[in-house]
Amino acid sequence: MDRLRAMHYLLKVADLLSFSRAAQALGIPASSVSRRIADLEAALGVELLHRTTRTVRLTEVGRLYVEQIRAAVDLLKDADEAVTQRDDAPRGTLRISVMQGYGQSRVMPVLREFQALHPDLVLDVHLSDAVVDLGRDQVDLAIRGGRQPQDRVVARKLDPNRFVLAASPAYLKRHGRPASLEDLVAHPALMYRGPNAIIKWQGRDADGWRELPMSPAFVTNDGATLIGLASEHRGLVLLPEWSLEAAFRERRLTRVEMAADVSVSREGESGIYLLYLQPRFRIPKIKVAVDFLVERLGGARG
Repeated sequence: MDRLRAMHYLLKVADLLSFSRAAQALGIPASSVSRRIADLEAALGVELLHRTTRTVRLTEVGRLYVEQIRAAVDLLKDADEAVTQRDDAPRGTLRISVMQGYGQSRVMPVLREFQALHPDLVLDVHLSDAVVDLGRDQVDLAIRGGRQPQDRVVARKLDPNRFVLAASPAYLKRHGRPASLEDLVAHPALMYRGPNAIIKWQGRDADGWRELPMSPAFVTNDGATLIGLASEHRGLVLLPEWSLEAAFRERRLTRVEMAADVSVSREGESGIYLLYLQPRFRIPKIKVAVDFLVERLGGARG
């Protein structure tokens, strides 16, 4: 029995909770996946998966086994790839997950440059604000906003992620500029929807932080749409400064400065981070991509 292959199949089934979906992802028949895992269970003398006609789930010992083997299997795969490609030009498929707005405005243009430099690389780019697990989700690189992560993930800062309140000059002339949090809540808000919920606005004055009871005029997970609506004088937006640069430069929008702080988080300024697993940096396709993205996106900003 090829135990390593069986472990690899088990991890895929554990992630997808389906033999058929795992087989499709692996590009092999479902019967091969089932047979390999059954051989592994027989060798271990335990049941790793509980199977019914409709569902597949890990047994208690199966969950423990998967937790123990996942990091080891990933390290072996990385070691194989690092050695086999050591003296080669970067090749294969590079899977990148990028938060949607930042990906469209900042990352996609430089990725076109990157692929021109490395034509043997296939870029598989997924635009999503959802949280990813770099190992489990089969993602080589991720770009996300937030606080700097801990644990085994390496985080290279590309940009600050400071949120800025903005509106069109015509809107402010017509409706007035808010001077306090009480003034602000009277204005229509163009609000961003995150992966799980609408992103609430938070305000801080002399009384401390509190959630602002804004009246949404429009809600979407597309920042460009919100900027367009604000440019049409529909209300105020609270978005990352990097996403508003073009609108400020073209004078379609202007900053709304107040004595109170307004943000989407009470934890202070966050950043945009390039995330990857340290052991994978030895793989040529990942090293060249990390070096390129840090230089092109983060080199001037620190």
